[in-house]
Amino acid sequence: MKKVKLLGLGVAMVLTLATTSGHTAAQAATGRTIVVNEGETLLSSIVESVQAGDTIQINGTVKSGTVNVPKGVNIVGGTNAVIDFSLTKFGQKGLNVLHDGSTIQNLEICNAGDNGIFVQGNNNVFYGVYVHDNKDAGVQVSNGGANNYFGYVYSYYNADPKGENADGFAIKLHSGEGNVLEDCVAACNSDDGYDLYAAHGAVTFNRCKAINNGEWNGIRGDGNGFKVGGIDNKTPGVAAHPDPLNHILTDCEASGNTRNGFDRNNQTGVVTMLRCTANANGGANYSFPQSGTPSALGYKVTFGRAIIEDCVSANNANNNISGADLYGDCTGF
Repeated sequence: MKKVKLLGLGVAMVLTLATTSGHTAAQAATGRTIVVNEGETLLSSIVESVQAGDTIQINGTVKSGTVNVPKGVNIVGGTNAVIDFSLTKFGQKGLNVLHDGSTIQNLEICNAGDNGIFVQGNNNVFYGVYVHDNKDAGVQVSNGGANNYFGYVYSYYNADPKGENADGFAIKLHSGEGNVLEDCVAACNSDDGYDLYAAHGAVTFNRCKAINNGEWNGIRGDGNGFKVGGIDNKTPGVAAHPDPLNHILTDCEASGNTRNGFDRNNQTGVVTMLRCTANANGGANYSFPQSGTPSALGYKVTFGRAIIEDCVSANNANNNISGADLYGDCTGF
């Protein structure tokens, strides 16, 4: 068990992580194990000599520039494993997972000049990872990245200079289908907890939390907990357009974020929230209007009706659920 104490916006949290799961690098690895100890060769140079099926084991704190993870290569933590990307310059990513079939497990990843982890590959597993103090989103999946699994990933204290980009998790900008997040936490990031802007595939969230996002270390951004939409105006040669996606959130929590807890953000698909809780968010706990005029389109759009079932809204009377239907035992609406 590993514990990390997060201090932010006057609230202390202790996050406890069990580092055992069916998703393990040991099961996936069929090749060599290369051990990298603290103070040894830079990790970014080690990866040049590995091949699919190999596992790199990190012991202690290893400093590195950007690491481009080869296809099918696993990176796992041994004893007190930290990859410190403070050697990167502003705009340079930490772990660049551009290929398929890797497992990243039981690691702390920090101090990258851009994303701590950037993914555009498929079928990768991230389990038991702490991602913090990066200059953009802690974790980002874009450019077609599909069928990636994130379990017990904690993304916190990430902040970019303007505060507008550093989400905890950015599953956006043309991310693909089948990405799943379970038991993840986004806390005290300068922008949103989870941002699905211009995603091209529905995302599944199970037991995930967004806590105290929207400000870190004096840097402020949007501050939504789960922001589940966004008009795509980033595809070259294609006019701005909505992508109706049916995201599903089960047993999730949004608390203390500076803006909305669960936010449609112009998502035209049918978003389903089952047994979710929103508590004391600065805007609305749930913001799902029936229609809107996205600035990227310039005309009015009627959204798909969200499903809110057996959910709780606490310490906030500002819900906008004209575009949602309530089912089961919902309280506080």
